[in-house]
Amino acid sequence: MNSRVDHDLWRRCIAHDPCIRQNTFAVGMAFSMFGDYSDGTDVFPSMATIAEMVGLSNATKVHPHRRKLVECGYLTDTGIRSGADTVVYCLTAPAEVLTAVKTGPEGRKRQKPENGPTKAAAADLDRWGPSAAERPSTAPTGPIDLTLEQKLWFLDGEEPGAWPWREIPYASAEHAYQLYAGQVAR
Repeated sequence: MNSRVDHDLWRRCIAHDPCIRQNTFAVGMAFSMFGDYSDGTDVFPSMATIAEMVGLSNATKVHPHRRKLVECGYLTDTGIRSGADTVVYCLTAPAEVLTAVKTGPEGRKRQKPENGPTKAAAADLDRWGPSAAERPSTAPTGPIDLTLEQKLWFLDGEEPGAWPWREIPYASAEHAYQLYAGQVAR
């Protein structure tokens, strides 16, 4: 079952869902800039506007991502058409994703087991970082779960030196983002 959600909770849900890939995520973030922020209703941007916002060549390129958002339960057709004859959506989220996001990181299951590249990145970081005895107990262990704000930072194309979350090593965050986005590390 899908529940109607406000914009903030919707963004956290879509960022948490491993089924949503990078381009669909970008289209979703563009959709989230429209409508009523308090309850996620009246979302009806034109596909041309969405295409322009995310850098797609034309409106037809948006449709597969919009369909994926509908199939995954993040956009629900209200059955209403706007004055410009576009479909009016409301923001929804699947119950299991909504529960996981509300529960927080402690209640989430690991998406992928730690593999070779993750271990190698951690070993590289340990060379330059503090020793295990000096590391605070809040230091991340295992795979890193990036927040929506951190994922959006990567989409903006910032320089590595501008990484504002000093408690998370940039290399680990970049690797976590690449895993999330389905990109092969270069």
